[in-house]
Amino acid sequence: MTDDALMRERADRRHALARIENLIKNTPTMHVESSVLEAAGICHLTLCLEEDNALHHPRFFQPYQEELPLPENEEELLGFEPDPDRIMWEARAMELFLTKQFYKCGRYAALKYPHNPRPSGGYRKYYAVSVTDYWTGNCPHFKVMLESDAVGDDRLLRGEIMTFTDIMAARLRTKSLRPHIVAPILVVSLMGPRHARVLEAGYDGKTLNIRATRILQLLTRYWLGGACGQTEMEPS
Repeated sequence: MTDDALMRERADRRHALARIENLIKNTPTMHVESSVLEAAGICHLTLCLEEDNALHHPRFFQPYQEELPLPENEEELLGFEPDPDRIMWEARAMELFLTKQFYKCGRYAALKYPHNPRPSGGYRKYYAVSVTDYWTGNCPHFKVMLESDAVGDDRLLRGEIMTFTDIMAARLRTKSLRPHIVAPILVVSLMGPRHARVLEAGYDGKTLNIRATRILQLLTRYWLGGACGQTEMEPS
């Protein structure tokens, strides 16, 4: 495979992602209907994080394998009814709770299992979004925590899809990731009234495949876990 062919493929995928983003950006509501997904070339699939359901597992992300501490003080978050008039406050409370749990588990794993690969779950803040990539190696994989003031249901959100397309295109412009033509994204999406789900997305050159859970499950293991899946261009 020539370097020119690889660069053309990366450019073609960036342009396709930009077309998807422009279409989704013009949807009139935050919730994107199935007819719009079909027109944009987006496939909305089921994601399941339980170990006994391999059919709907993430394709590009794997959970941290060792034991991790359970969250503390859950009653501080769950012990009162959500306020439908303050959805972003609720989302921020969930973000703070999860960020503390990820940080605690990351430190625990680094000390308890020093010979394992370092957990990937460090984070950097960008407005209301936490993001993380991998400490070692040139992995195109990326993780994001996203907040929205939308009331969550089974439909994908405009902000979720635009997060995927924007970051994927940026990763496909990154020189250090040149061998890769797939830039998978894992999103923890926090919505109202107190709803969270996990989404995984990868663009295969024809379709933006988005897999989404219905509820929050085994989340910390996937935030701290490693990368997997084929992201480089297959020999022609």
